[in-house]
Amino acid sequence: MNVMYDNFLRVVKVLYIIIYARLSKEEKDKQSEEEQSKSIQHQFEICREYIEEEQKEYPNCKFIIIEELYDDGISGTTFDRADFNKLVKLVENKQNNKSINKNLYSNETVNYMVITKDLSRLGRDHVETDNYIEKWFPEHNVRYVSILESVDTYDTDNVSNDIAPIINWSNDQFAKTTSKKIRKEFKNKMKLGKWMGGEPPLGYQQNPKDKYHFIIEPVGAEIVKRIFKLALEEKTPEEISNILIADKVPIPSIIKGKKRNLNTDLKDLWSADTIRDILRNKMYLGHMVQGKTTKLNYKSKKIIYLPEEDWIVVENMHEPIIKESDFKSVQLLIKSNKNTTTNTHDYLLKGMIKCKECHHAIGIQHFNKRNNNYTVCSYYRKYGSKKEVCTAHRFHYEELEKLVIKSIKKECMQFVDSTNFADKLKDKEQSKQLLIDLKLNIDKSNRKIFKIEKQIDTIYEDKLNDVIDDEQYKRMVKNKQDDIIFEKKKLEQYQKDLEAIAAKKIIEPNYNKIVKDFLAMKKPNKIIIGKLIDKIELSEDGTIDIHYKVQNPYKKI
Repeated sequence: MNVMYDNFLRVVKVLYIIIYARLSKEEKDKQSEEEQSKSIQHQFEICREYIEEEQKEYPNCKFIIIEELYDDGISGTTFDRADFNKLVKLVENKQNNKSINKNLYSNETVNYMVITKDLSRLGRDHVETDNYIEKWFPEHNVRYVSILESVDTYDTDNVSNDIAPIINWSNDQFAKTTSKKIRKEFKNKMKLGKWMGGEPPLGYQQNPKDKYHFIIEPVGAEIVKRIFKLALEEKTPEEISNILIADKVPIPSIIKGKKRNLNTDLKDLWSADTIRDILRNKMYLGHMVQGKTTKLNYKSKKIIYLPEEDWIVVENMHEPIIKESDFKSVQLLIKSNKNTTTNTHDYLLKGMIKCKECHHAIGIQHFNKRNNNYTVCSYYRKYGSKKEVCTAHRFHYEELEKLVIKSIKKECMQFVDSTNFADKLKDKEQSKQLLIDLKLNIDKSNRKIFKIEKQIDTIYEDKLNDVIDDEQYKRMVKNKQDDIIFEKKKLEQYQKDLEAIAAKKIIEPNYNKIVKDFLAMKKPNKIIIGKLIDKIELSEDGTIDIHYKVQNPYKKI
């Protein structure tokens, strides 16, 4: 009659069994709820049948199933799973488990058995999985069994135990390959303008007929419009959030019906950061913006924030909530109010004045009990007392503002009755910038194509050296060729844009209207100033250079 011995060579009289099953995220996404349930139950049934056979082989040992645990839709690359953590705690606290110990004699040992259908159910991170099989389970005197691979940690002479690390490595590579494939599929869908995120931004909802695209959500859309309207009235994010709070406007999570453990006193508290995110979100122009973040690798949860030039932006994919002209005006205000808070005084030229000598920002010192305020070089203000950097650039701000407004009016009057003003902008600035951007994009795409072609050469060398097989080679090359086709399509569009500039078919904004609007205003606002001026340079000797977005005259006032 067979006798079972544990890792410490003691006879096992009772085995308390934990059956563990797992359904991966990929499996869950592909299966219906009924199929998912069957998959978990199928794993349990295989384990129960194995236990019945074991009972026949070891009739003097009692096999008692105490738990059937499973994690549904969790990747095997992580061991941070709810039921697996429960399994670990059960094992670690086994000597204190009263439900097990109440029928035992004081000198009787508690032996646990953990059983899975196969090794991949336990995990796909080969380092962690090996650690549990070769170290953690034996040290805790747990018999671990993987049925399909015949792994049994109580059977020290079992050859299958020796090849388990190889199987775990293979499972890990499968997870890595699957992760790459899924990420590529996601990226390809993003490039087509399909929504691959979670919750849509405030004001939108997923189309019930097409989950990859947005339709307007009326309640949220009206709030977004109001936020932009307040921003155009030169309200700061802090001021806008206070207005929404005062009017008891519900926050986005409440509007979307998301279940959050919010204090009832906090459900109407808007954050200034939320307002800033909404005001900067190009989604409200009708564009699909994705790919802002990535993960360090397929095992890591660490989020990496990508630079804006690497985001995936596909234009005109859904109905816009905000007009492009209003969006651009708000961005100008955000730029000019970059360092503005509710405790600082706002000025018409704030954020536009730069130091001619050191090129840092020129700030404005505000005095509540004085009629005149003063400019000061921020670099000098911060370091001037510690070391010799720049100079104060201290001038009456109010006088500076009058001189700048007078200069802008004079400049506008020269062109208001002709198209010269707009033509100069079109010829000297807009077309020039477009040409620069297009040439940079063309160079970027050509370099990317060259890089992909080199990667294809490397893949071919791997095939020749038997690093990869024919099937892998064809699949990898096909993916790279798709990337080249995508870049070549972009190159075609860039070339058409270049031809359009050469033929002067570029549609330009009505800059004459901007000039007329400025001249018609009794008191100009930041939006109009921002559309006309790029920056104002102030020299230590009092010289003022106004850099127009139109023609950059560099005239001294």
